[in-house]
Amino acid sequence: MINARQIALELLNRVRASESYINLLLPKELAKHDISDADRGLVQELSYGVLRWQLQYDAIIDHLTPGKTLSPGLRAAIQLGLHQLFRMRVPTHAAINETVDLVKHFEASAAGLSNAVLRNAERAGHDNLLALLTEGQDDLTRLSIEYSHPKWIISGMKSALELDGRPSELSELLAANNLTPVVNLIAITTTAVAELEALGLERGTASPNGFLCLGNPLEYLSIPGVRVQDQGSQLVALAISKVADKAGTWLDMCSGPGGKAAVLEHAVSGTGNLVCYEPHVKRAKLVTSALRDPESTPVLVKRGQDAPESSFAAILLDAPCAGLGSLRRKPESRWTKTPEQLPSLTKLQAELIDAAVLALEPGGMLMYATCSPLVIETNAQIRAALDRHANMSLVDLVPVLQELSPGLELNTTRKTVQLWPHKDGTDAMFMALLKKDEGN
Repeated sequence: MINARQIALELLNRVRASESYINLLLPKELAKHDISDADRGLVQELSYGVLRWQLQYDAIIDHLTPGKTLSPGLRAAIQLGLHQLFRMRVPTHAAINETVDLVKHFEASAAGLSNAVLRNAERAGHDNLLALLTEGQDDLTRLSIEYSHPKWIISGMKSALELDGRPSELSELLAANNLTPVVNLIAITTTAVAELEALGLERGTASPNGFLCLGNPLEYLSIPGVRVQDQGSQLVALAISKVADKAGTWLDMCSGPGGKAAVLEHAVSGTGNLVCYEPHVKRAKLVTSALRDPESTPVLVKRGQDAPESSFAAILLDAPCAGLGSLRRKPESRWTKTPEQLPSLTKLQAELIDAAVLALEPGGMLMYATCSPLVIETNAQIRAALDRHANMSLVDLVPVLQELSPGLELNTTRKTVQLWPHKDGTDAMFMALLKKDEGN
């Protein structure tokens, strides 16, 4: 019978081979096996934990195996053992013996090596190993090993924090990216809010419609109007809903998988209309399933660049991006994303912004959002858009967010908004609100 560690190893191998997201693979993999709730929790902690701390564990393995080349499967198994030794309440003998037994199933000749690496790591101790690995290193390398982030991501986070007036918070942000986030729920309707309150769920601190779910959210998702959604994403949809003309036609330009579209649909219900574009068929189907009344809200398999001119009172452009704002929930992103991907992403973002400007009616509102704090995808895009489009102006979004959520501590010297996991308990969402001149 397969055990939790074997499942976790299989998940890690699949994530790395296919560059799939662990949050999508995990439920499917667990559904294949009849294991206890405790073992399900073990699989989740092992797989997510190793993906978060991969760089640090690799540094430890390389330090303890100089000159050796390890197969990907062997390296993954030893990473699982290190995670149990250093970050879980697993007895030392169990962490080592279970890992060695795991290795015997697929690479028996390396069982002795795995045993030696784990025993040497346990004897040295985590703190001593970390001190050895970071001794004499520059700050960027030290932070990379200590918090298990690629250097280019740390540099990008540093620049974004500096822009937001938070240059001293880099270590806090990197540490927050390695924490397991609490599941966030949104209650879209007042009835849904009342039901979740009656069930005793804790309110979120960032979104007025947010709730925190400490256990399995499935029992709450049967309530109409309740969805899993990060509070930062909630605020994006709630903010545009607050300022846009509810009697007009709105466009969710890149609507998959549909969480924000469900909020917008509720906002215009009975007064205006919502149209959703999503270029990928599978994601378009997810949008349709997220809507309360899909017959009244067209979901079109269509690119945002093809939006008709002067047609919408409000547009939400939740743009494709590097996704580095959600590293807590998608830890593998820090290894699958590369700086070489940024030029094509920023080109696409600019194209979509230009299309949105043309598609807006005079006086219309554009909400540009990314789940990435990288300046090249956020403020730099907005500055460039304003340079290209003299008929667009930047609206101060800070008062809108402060009215929605008075507890947010936002930088009031800027008009755009950057949320942070270490400060706001949300993904690192960026938002900018632009308005088209009334005359054109």
